[in-house]
Amino acid sequence: MDHKIAILSDIHGNITALKTVLEELQSENITEYWFLGDLLTPGPGVNEIFDLLNNLNTTAFIRGNWDDLVIKVLLDDEQYFDLNNDGYVHVAKMVEYLSRTITQTNFDRLKNAPTVTSKTINGLNLQISHNLPFKNFGHELLPYEIQGNFDELTDDQSIDMAFYGHTHHQVMRTSSTDQMIINPGSIGDPYTDWKKFSKDLRAEYAILEIDSSGYANVSFKRARYNIDDELKIAEANDLPYLDQYGKMLHTGQASTHDIPALKKDNKKFGYRDDVEKFIKQLREKHF
Repeated sequence: MDHKIAILSDIHGNITALKTVLEELQSENITEYWFLGDLLTPGPGVNEIFDLLNNLNTTAFIRGNWDDLVIKVLLDDEQYFDLNNDGYVHVAKMVEYLSRTITQTNFDRLKNAPTVTSKTINGLNLQISHNLPFKNFGHELLPYEIQGNFDELTDDQSIDMAFYGHTHHQVMRTSSTDQMIINPGSIGDPYTDWKKFSKDLRAEYAILEIDSSGYANVSFKRARYNIDDELKIAEANDLPYLDQYGKMLHTGQASTHDIPALKKDNKKFGYRDDVEKFIKQLREKHF
């Protein structure tokens, strides 16, 4: 059987970008879909994103580092409740926002998703992860990092092809032993440091083709979507840090580590107080 696989990653709550990508894929005769992690935040999409993926033949569903943050906060992990740290206030506020609507079924799906999985298709052994197989966070696999990091990704010499997300860059390269390594890029927040490319923020994804002979092709794709439509959805749904989300969509620059900007919004909108109430509610629920 010939396989044509859509590889999706790092949606980050951007429902408009995801819908645009899926519309483009309708004409591609896709046989299955893989999702490589980071489904939620900072965008407004929550259950609708799960619904879209559930309505496809999604045969791989991986848990990313932001998915882990959502899980840990909702399970009352105290290390993420330092109210003196504006970065932690930001994380907790975003989780408080999505906790208002996420269903128990969707939360359980996120919580139970693996950080790595494998498949064998037409004789090819394929590894699918968010970052490194047992570490779904960090910067080891940015495209300009050392070769040894990519060799760690493909340390198992039975692997023919490894697929990962997380870095928001489209990548095609090999290990030192010539195993193939693919990153489809980010649907919700593509990113590059190269200035001539940095204004092109179309949603990124990839299509893998495997035929009876094995690996046939990988196509890197980009889909232009209406950023203003996404921001209208965000505003209508009272998304926290709305200005920061708009900045990210227009520039590719996320505010996750921009502490002065987060501090300003936390103070202006009273997000620290919201998080304090949220923590109290969580602990009353758990204990």
